[in-house]
This record gives sequence, structure tokens and C-alpha cells, in this order.
Amino acid sequence: MAINSNQNDCIQSSPFKSARSISNDLQRQLSYRKDYIANLQNLKLKFPNDMIILKENYDYICIGCPADYVVIYIDSLLFSYRLEDHQTEYTKQPIITLRNFEDSDGYFYDDFLELIQEIRANPKWYENPEKFGTDYCFDGGHTLYTVIFPSSKIESMYMRCWIPKEDRDKK
Repeated sequence: MAINSNQNDCIQSSPFKSARSISNDLQRQLSYRKDYIANLQNLKLKFPNDMIILKENYDYICIGCPADYVVIYIDSLLFSYRLEDHQTEYTKQPIITLRNFEDSDGYFYDDFLELIQEIRANPKWYENPEKFGTDYCFDGGHTLYTVIFPSSKIESMYMRCWIPKEDRDKK
């Protein structure tokens, strides 16, 4: 899968200034992606007609660090991986089945819901990340959303701070 090259292209073309600072993190992520790349490939075989959303969260204040939280979404299933301080491999979390993009604890995955709706409506969804968020925030993360389509096409979008739709609509 050509995930890394697509993500590098994405950060180079991102309108967010903070995107450039993640290039060392992407290079480092190559060696850590082995922990979940097989799962991505298996999911692609098991669900050949569905798109896969890969969400990789990076710590904003750590330069050259791998993603500390990875989520794979497909067909209402959520696979997540955590990397704690000083770990060299991800810890795979239990698989969660979402109902209407909400987990059993009541956490609403509005970013996945909105991305899926946008992808269906706009084939160039990744070209306007400012529609979904901003570069001006004070949280501790960068996020890369990578969509793997049934055709094997890959598109990525860098997000500094996702803003829930209901908060964006208040502006």
C-alpha cells in the first residue's frame, strides 16, 4: 500500500502551516505501521467493496515520533491501537462495533460520520481540510485521515484540529 507517499503528498499540499512539521513523524511511522498493516490488508480482502478509514494521531509536541493512537474504521467496526511511552509496538485494543457512529460508552465518532458523508458527496473531499477544522488550536495532536477505497486508490487529509460540525456552524 502506498499510504506513506500519499500522506507525504498530502502534508506538502496542506493549507495548514503545521502540516510540514509532521514529515519526520511520517518517516518514523513506517517502522511502526507493521503492527497494523496486515490488518488493513486483511480488511481490504474481507470487505472488498467498502472503503477503509485510517486515522493516525500524532503528538504535536513530539518531533519525529510515531503515531500514539491509530484507528481503523470499516463497516461499523473500529480497530484501535495505542502506543504508550517507551513502547516499541502498538497494543491492540478490543474491536468495537459502532451503532450510528457511537460506541457503547456513548462516544460519538462524528469525524468518521462526516468524512463518509463528504466523501460520498465530493470526490475531492481531501482538498479542503479547512472545511473540517483549523490550524489554530491548543490541543496536543496532529491527525492524518487516510482513506483506502475499494479500487485501492488512497487519499489523505492532514488535520491539526478537527472542529465538530455543530461548533463550526456557530461561526
